[in-house]
Parts: sequence; structure tokens; C-alpha cells
Amino acid sequence: MGSISANSVTTLKGDEMDASPPKQWSGTPDEDDTKLLLNNNNNGNNNNNAYDPYHRRTDSEPFDPNSTPTYPSASAAASAAAYTRPPRPPGPGHGINRHDPKRWSYDDSILLPSGVRIFSPAWFKYHWAVQSSRKRLGRLLYVASGFISLLVWLIVTVLFGNNLESHELSNSSFSVNGSGALPHPPDRIGTLFLVGQLNSFDPVTRNLNIDWTAVQVEKPLNEQDLLSTQIDIDRRTDTVPLAMFRDVLAVPDTNTNITDYQPFRVQNPFVKPVGYLGLTQFDQINTNIGLGQKSTNIWLQPEFGYPFDVYQGKITWVAANNQTITATGRPGVDVQAISGAILTDSLLNMRVRSQAFASCLYDNEPGCELVIQIWVTRTGLVKFCVFVVFVIHWFVTIALFLLTGESLLLNRHNILESTDIFAVCFSALFALPSVRSLLPGVPGYGCVLDMLGILPNMIIITLCTVFFAISRLRHRYRYAAAEAAAAKDE
Repeated sequence: MGSISANSVTTLKGDEMDASPPKQWSGTPDEDDTKLLLNNNNNGNNNNNAYDPYHRRTDSEPFDPNSTPTYPSASAAASAAAYTRPPRPPGPGHGINRHDPKRWSYDDSILLPSGVRIFSPAWFKYHWAVQSSRKRLGRLLYVASGFISLLVWLIVTVLFGNNLESHELSNSSFSVNGSGALPHPPDRIGTLFLVGQLNSFDPVTRNLNIDWTAVQVEKPLNEQDLLSTQIDIDRRTDTVPLAMFRDVLAVPDTNTNITDYQPFRVQNPFVKPVGYLGLTQFDQINTNIGLGQKSTNIWLQPEFGYPFDVYQGKITWVAANNQTITATGRPGVDVQAISGAILTDSLLNMRVRSQAFASCLYDNEPGCELVIQIWVTRTGLVKFCVFVVFVIHWFVTIALFLLTGESLLLNRHNILESTDIFAVCFSALFALPSVRSLLPGVPGYGCVLDMLGILPNMIIITLCTVFFAISRLRHRYRYAAAEAAAAKDE
């Protein structure tokens, strides 16, 4: 820095400030913080080496809050001590009452309308301009979008919850043959029913655990709520203990003298009953029902077609009068007609549907069994969650793929120079599998969801991460080589 003499510095103070020509302001209020230009009178030329006591520190200059200012000469120090900053000129947003409660904006270009009705088009237009001038419109938009997204998620969750409730009520309603088609004559429908309480379902072992009880109801039957007309076992005078046989058939019994009706007995008399019902109100039989696939379609296969997989199975019941078996000594005789079955309770993330068929109610059927067909599927909420995660995974993958192409193929060095994009790619390698593990009831790796989403996403993101790492290393090598060459030339 060149030397500065006392004569080369012009000090503005006192009357000299008032007599000096006015400074040409640019109109923005922040221009008063720019550095002060000191003129020298050496042949009318500006001295670029003149000292500036109000020099603005740049980002490359170190800052020490405890340091004291240094000056190139005594005259420069005297000029800095004697300098008085000129008054701040008025500009947009200045010279107004900033505490005026009626003013919505500090921008003079937005005037407060008068005589405008509230909620009128002019009122909305004015407030829109006010929020835009304050730069609050963007904040308002992203806050509103977040609130709307949360509200939509809550609404969808409530709707799916109500859907699960309707499915549970449909399982508790009674229908003959699963379609409401009554036998002929309709009065053949009896009052003995089975009630199954859902306990658990294991998608891996494909076992559905249900507790079965026998109930007797009064007529007329309430098809929407069968248990509303249930008869307490303590008030029943015709209580019949039932020997329950599972997965067997009932055939006509020809070794009997009964002619009023066709009696039935268990086809295999050596099969032992799995339990007894109808003795007390606490009688129940616990069963594990093995389910298999409904279709060979890959979208419906158990676990592989998650979340659209469907499990299917059935259980057959034959109820025999245990008193008759004990009195006659003939196992499996005097089969009783069971008119139907209903299911109660629900399972987490699973929807269970059933359809019962009582062959005893139809004359053209050769047996007297109760066949219960059962289907287990994922709930609608599970399918919705999987869809959202699938879309977000592909959105993140496509975004990272586009950034890789822009930086590597189109030479966008501003993307490549930053290390944040490399951290994002590296984080995505661990974030996407973690989100996948949070899905409700998700099976092991290898389902359709992994083949179409997770595995391709991980492969693409891994390649993007490797390419970014290699390009980043090459970029640093070239930059270091260029700096070394420049230093050598100097």
C-alpha cells in the first residue's frame, strides 16, 4: 500500500460537510454501509491506495473481535477519528412510522387501501401483495402443503379404519351358503351355530389360530347381529353335549330304525373328537388352520405377492350327540345339524373373510357337515403404505440419477464440487432399506416389492455413489495439479 500524506486525505466535518455536494445515493437503504471513498487532490486523479476507515471485510479476510484498527499513517488515523458519518437518506421503507398498527407492509409501493370491504376481491389482492412483499408467501405455501399432507394422511387412515370395522361387522353377520340364498323350506334353518374368535395369523407358517364355541339363538334370526338373540346356556333345557369332529365327512347311517328323518354318522368311526362343546358357557376348542395359496398368479401368491397376497383354507366340522354315542356305544352317530358359523374380533394388518356352507340344510346334499371357507388378505391401509413407500423410493432414486447425469455427463461442476451430494447418496443406501423394514407385516427379501422397487433402487443409488466418489477424486486431483502449475509459473 502506498504512502498517504496528510494533504491527500479530505476530512468531511463541520461546515465543510454541509457545503460539500450531496452524495449520489443508489436508492437502496443498505448503501449507507458501503465503504467511504476518500479523494485525493493529486492532479485530480483518484488514488486507489487511499485508506478507507470503513472498509467492509471480505470473506477471505480473517476477523478478530479483539483487534484494534491499524492505519498506514498518522494523517489517516486523524482522518478516521475526525470522520462523521453523513445522515442516512430516506429510501423505500424508511421515514415511515414502523409502529403504525394500520400498516401491513414497510414497502411504500404497497398502499393501505381505504374503503375496502373485508373478504372482497380487492381485500384478498391487497393481502396477497403484502405477504409477497414480506416474502412470507413461500413460507405460507410450504406450511400449508405440510398441513394438507398431514390432513390427507389422517383422513386416509380414518377411512381405512372405518373400512376394517365394516369388514368385522360383515364377519359377524349370518348368511346361508355365503350368499343369503335360503334353503327350501326356509324354516329348516336351525338355532345351533358356531362362533370363531380370531386369535392370530402367522404369514410364515401360514397358520390361522381360532377359538370355536357353540351358541344357540332364538328365532327370528337377526342376520346383521346373530349374537344379539343368543340364549344363555343356563336357561336352556335341551342342552346337548356335542362331540366335535374336525375335517371328516358325515354319511347316512343305515344301521338304525329311525324312519322320521335321515340320520347321519361320522364316516370314519375310529376318528376321535377334537373336543366337546355345549356343556358349559366356557367350552371352546382351539384350532390351527393351515392356509395355502389361492392362485398361481405371482401377485396373489403368499408373501411373494406382498401386499396383494391372498391366503386360503377351510375347515370342516361334524357335530355328533355325545349322549347318543355313550348310550349306544357307537362312535360318531346322531350327527346334529349346524346352521352356520360367524367370526368375531380382528387381526392386526390382516383382513379375514369367511363363508360357511351347511350341507344339512339341503336335501340334495349327501352329507351333513359344516364347511367353513376362509380367506386372509392384507388390509387396505397396508396396501396404501406400501404404495406410498414404493413411489417415494423411486422418486429419490430418479432424483439422484438425474443429479449424477447432470454433473458427470453435462459437466455441471457446481454439483460435483460439493461434497453434500455424495453424503446424500451414501445416506440413501441405508435409508431406503430402513424404510422398507418399517412396512407393516413385510416378509423377507425376495418378494415382488423388492424385485420392482428396493433392489433396482439400491443398485442405481450404489452406482451413483461410486461414480460421484470417483469423479470427486479426479476433480480434486486436477484442481491440485492446476494449483501446482500456477505456483510454479509464478
